Amino acid sequence: MRIFPINNVPNFKAGKVHVYSDFDGTYCPAKHHSLHIEGENKYMIDYCHKMKNFFDATEGDIHFHITTGRTFGEYEAISHLLKLRNFQLPIPETFIAKNGSDEYVRLGDNITFYKDGIFPFEYCEPDLVKEAEIQKLTNWDGKKIKTFIKDLSAKYQLRMVEADSENSVRDYGNNSLFSKGKLNPDEWMKMPVNDGIIQQHEKPVVDYVIGSRNDGNLKINLIFSPDYGFCSEKNYIYDNFMNEIKEYLRQQNVEYDMSWEAANAGNYYRNRCSITPKINGGALTKLYDTKEALKNAVKSGDIIIVAGDGPNDFEMLNPLEYIDLKDLEICKKESNCKEFFDSDMNKKLLCLKDVFLGKNNKLKQELENCGFIKKLKDMPFYSIIIERKNPKLDILRETFGLIGKVVSVKEGELDKGIKEIIKQHSTGKDEFKNSMSEKFKQYILGAQKNIENDEKSKKYPAVAIGLIIAGIGGYTAYRLIRKGNSSEIVTNQTTDDEF
Repeated sequence: MRIFPINNVPNFKAGKVHVYSDFDGTYCPAKHHSLHIEGENKYMIDYCHKMKNFFDATEGDIHFHITTGRTFGEYEAISHLLKLRNFQLPIPETFIAKNGSDEYVRLGDNITFYKDGIFPFEYCEPDLVKEAEIQKLTNWDGKKIKTFIKDLSAKYQLRMVEADSENSVRDYGNNSLFSKGKLNPDEWMKMPVNDGIIQQHEKPVVDYVIGSRNDGNLKINLIFSPDYGFCSEKNYIYDNFMNEIKEYLRQQNVEYDMSWEAANAGNYYRNRCSITPKINGGALTKLYDTKEALKNAVKSGDIIIVAGDGPNDFEMLNPLEYIDLKDLEICKKESNCKEFFDSDMNKKLLCLKDVFLGKNNKLKQELENCGFIKKLKDMPFYSIIIERKNPKLDILRETFGLIGKVVSVKEGELDKGIKEIIKQHSTGKDEFKNSMSEKFKQYILGAQKNIENDEKSKKYPAVAIGLIIAGIGGYTAYRLIRKGNSSEIVTNQTTDDEF
């Protein structure tokens, strides 16, 4: 039997980097609508090639994940659009759909998708570990809840329509909830209007229907008829429908968050309801996954990098969200500036900005004495914000950019931001640096490594030369002594003992 050597043995020690990146505008710089136009976004060829080289060079050391505001179907649709344009953007190891909903582990690879057209994720195969963890926290069982809602709609004789997206038919075709035969986007026009204001009425003028967006097992998004809120008969039906859902969740002891989006022109005058597991007192968001990842990174000696460009990334990008509540309580107890810890997030950020700018030395001293600033700086967590006009993210950039926790890069330079952070972290953390694989260290710190070697060679040149001269001199003397004291013929043959 032939034994083949094992190459590329996985490195299980610390020194890994886990990147969680938003998709649109962060990882994928091309806008969705522009991808429909053949010949647009020619720069994407070079960008995709650059990112492929980056991930090839860091394989096994950087673990890349997408966390997007898109549903599974929306992400699949734009991936096929990228493929159509021959923009071979590397597929992530996992992707998390709809702002923190289900996580999907890659089943295939770039070749199976870009060459064979097989999408490497399956909607019906989300990560069961995440579902189990959330169920343990909240009693949420998405499959059971969705089955109950579907049966309930039949009981109330509400036609249920399911689709991947509530966005335009132009972008998603039959996968849009507003495509032909599903929800009519113009149905609101049938309702009575006076001076541009929809009027209250008793009898329904539009269908009894309910739309359900395919948000996975961890989120539910319901879309109602346009006259819900305007028609007394419809109000009675839909109110009872929602009350039964609430009662079911109460009976199942489910910790849930329910929020509403009011009818407006942007949603075709349809009230919408979002139901998710309740996490830390609010809805399930992108923050859940990155906080869990940080806990594991601390245990493993790795680092977490998150990247984003929009308002829905704010929580995920904010370093303050990652300080443990127990640690905050300890810091508060040991501080004389308790009002800082009791203030809202916006106030905290403004105060910290002043601290890092040197404008509030009293608070700075207090936060240093109680250990708050040390905890903040020591966290193996960093953010990358894509530079563009987004006022909500400015405060994060302006505050934490001063201590290196937030890095800003131009669109299309995500790899540059990742490299900058790894280099910064490894320079200040010898334990992490020493745990990096040699391949990874050379790729990120190659120039620095050469400098270190040069310094060593400059430090010890005289010693090295002296040892060489001494060795040659000793060997020559030895041969002369043997020649003078013996009649043996001296040859060029040597033994191991002669060296």
